[in-house]
Amino acid sequence: MKKKLSLVMLSAIMLFTLSACGGNAATNSGNQSSNAAGSQTGTDETAATEELKPEEGAELRLWTFITDLKPFTDYALKEFEQKYNIKVTVEDVGYWDSIKRLSTDGPAGVGADVFGLQTPDVANAVQSGLVLPNDYFEEDTKSINKPDTIAAATHDGILYGYPWNVYTFSLYYNKDLVKDAKLETWDDIIAFSKKFNDVKNNKFGFLYEPKTSAFDVAFMTGYGGYIFGNNETDVNDIGINNEGSVKGMQFIQSLHEIIPLELADVTNNLKEGLWAQGKLAINMDGSWAIGEHNKQPFPVGVLPMPKLPGGENAMPLAGSTGYYVSSYSKYPNAAKLLAHFITTKEMQIKNNELTGALPAANISGTEQGIRNDELTQGFLKQIASSHRFPGLYETKYVWPALDAAIADVWKGGDPKAALDKAAEKLKTDIANQK
Repeated sequence: MKKKLSLVMLSAIMLFTLSACGGNAATNSGNQSSNAAGSQTGTDETAATEELKPEEGAELRLWTFITDLKPFTDYALKEFEQKYNIKVTVEDVGYWDSIKRLSTDGPAGVGADVFGLQTPDVANAVQSGLVLPNDYFEEDTKSINKPDTIAAATHDGILYGYPWNVYTFSLYYNKDLVKDAKLETWDDIIAFSKKFNDVKNNKFGFLYEPKTSAFDVAFMTGYGGYIFGNNETDVNDIGINNEGSVKGMQFIQSLHEIIPLELADVTNNLKEGLWAQGKLAINMDGSWAIGEHNKQPFPVGVLPMPKLPGGENAMPLAGSTGYYVSSYSKYPNAAKLLAHFITTKEMQIKNNELTGALPAANISGTEQGIRNDELTQGFLKQIASSHRFPGLYETKYVWPALDAAIADVWKGGDPKAALDKAAEKLKTDIANQK
């Protein structure tokens, strides 16, 4: 279960390269029927759902990440089927697999009508002609959700998605192991780890996955680094080798002292296995795992990303998940109703109640229905102090370049030289796609 959960974050890292297939799908007859059913966007949710009529005999297929989300999926689909008398079949398809599968299953007529995507995959899906715009419920969607989640679900000024939840990562800690240790800064965490570590017996004060560069970006942005300029929207301004990014990489290199393992050996399986055994005190993990960590046999707390030596607080990447309507759907009206229904503010709050997922909607930590446990409240604060995940098509070129830099630096290579090389590779890859 945990291995699969970790893929949620990896999907925000590993963008699938997909040739522009099915480019005409977005203009198919299904889209035309949707526009005919109602071209005006309703701001009143009840009125809108009454006006948009599902196609006669509609049956839908939903692709979603079921693990640990099943309680919500079961609840939401039961409510939807009762309201609209539309049968929905659910398939367990990870967000990271949706584009690759839909590119073949869509034309074959066996793909999803509604499926999940995360921030980095939206541009790819749109440019490949796989999704229909969120036109009918556009105003309602924009009115309830955080601006960054709307931006993540938008491409070239057109809203496609129905935002559902947000995610970032921070530091879970085992209270029994940490006890009263001071952990206000990264210097504190390093000092604690040096005392706690017993490498021969697989005991570690702190672990994360340095080979997964999306985690490493938190340390780069904490010093003023960035991936793309203008709040991660300008591909002509690459910041992965600026002064702040280099400082962040130097700090990452220093962490090797308290994580004295080969890069390939620091896996999620290792980290989560030691965590479950009570041999890991501080675990960098995502908000998607709140529900599971609340079930641990030991008391778990969450630390906000601490202050870096000589810098600001580390700033992890934050992204969002949304649902999208397939351009190949035979029932686009019914599919839009489903995507909207399961992502309303009320349903997002219900999802938090049932699974711990953080809503994309504009809510406060005191909103009625939102969990009041320490982990949920801690991550709501961390989301507010995170760095926006770039949603550009070109983001897929970032991770191979940064992964290579991390591998070099972990072996003792020069951080600036490694990042200069990564920046040049990123620029070349982006230029060669045009």
